[in-house]
Amino acid sequence: MAPRHLSALSLLGMLVMVSCSQPPLSPAAAPGAATAAPKPVAATEPCAAGGLRVSSFDAPAPTTVPAATTVGSPTPRPATTAPAAAASPTPTLRPAPTTDRVGFPDGYQTAFKFGYAYDRMDAKSVSYICLNDVAASTKQGEPFPFGSVIVFESWRPKQDAQGNLILDGAGRMIRSTLNAIFVMRKEQGFGEAYQQFRTGEWEYIAYRPDKTFQTAPQGTGACAACHTASNKERDWTHRAWELPFTTRYAAAPIPPAGEVSLNRMAFFPATLNVAVGATVKWTNSAVDKTDHTVNANDGSFNSGPMKAGSTFSQTFAKAGSYAYFCSLHPEQMRATVVVK
Repeated sequence: MAPRHLSALSLLGMLVMVSCSQPPLSPAAAPGAATAAPKPVAATEPCAAGGLRVSSFDAPAPTTVPAATTVGSPTPRPATTAPAAAASPTPTLRPAPTTDRVGFPDGYQTAFKFGYAYDRMDAKSVSYICLNDVAASTKQGEPFPFGSVIVFESWRPKQDAQGNLILDGAGRMIRSTLNAIFVMRKEQGFGEAYQQFRTGEWEYIAYRPDKTFQTAPQGTGACAACHTASNKERDWTHRAWELPFTTRYAAAPIPPAGEVSLNRMAFFPATLNVAVGATVKWTNSAVDKTDHTVNANDGSFNSGPMKAGSTFSQTFAKAGSYAYFCSLHPEQMRATVVVK
């Protein structure tokens, strides 16, 4: 049989049919296309309930007369009028705002999102952090947008009659009594009043649970100075730069005997008693991601810069009291080793 010849039109039709029968390449499968995992956002679960998996809560016994509460929306910027019962500012004040532009975030327990919990077993306190929707939408590694509000609850943990910590089944502290509510807010033009202690455009206030000032605006220069230990690359935050995007939980254990931890801009214990000939070990927190030093006041020892997680040791051959400080944060971090 003589071979059949396909017309150009028939050949084109066959090619179209074959081409259309192949499944299209998805963008992820396209040659040369890079597949990047989306960056996680800071928080998605409600503040009060979102952290129960990592931070147990011991509900207090009901009182006969419940405290009055005011429920409001945290979305609008709160009024700048200071609460009536304000704590007196500290005698030595750093530069700071004179009015409260942060505002107590009414209803944050339900309106905000859970960020992370931090157990300070060394200092017997629990930090419980929540973020408003603006802050919670932040992607990892990016600065917090204007309008961000971060709430830092400070809790006293549950203890027995002897003052020993009572831990839950996961070995974590149980929140028992709310001591204070620290709030930081980022808005365009904020922070200027802190002068040399300015941390971008954040301002800070500490409230008591009844919404009165624990730290009035005039005293918040200490808050700004603490956050200068961070840097612009971390948007002047500490653990909030990382923990909301990763484990949402961290702990500062009690240091072993003869050791000192560098945590939350403090040496713990502030006074350590040791015997002559003892070697003291300092460990810089791996959670804070903040450099510190251990410098004797008299110059007898100097650790040099200590990165997160690093250690420094010093042997004390003579009795005496050895005061020391962090040369990077001398106003906040001072302590003593007493050798007997």
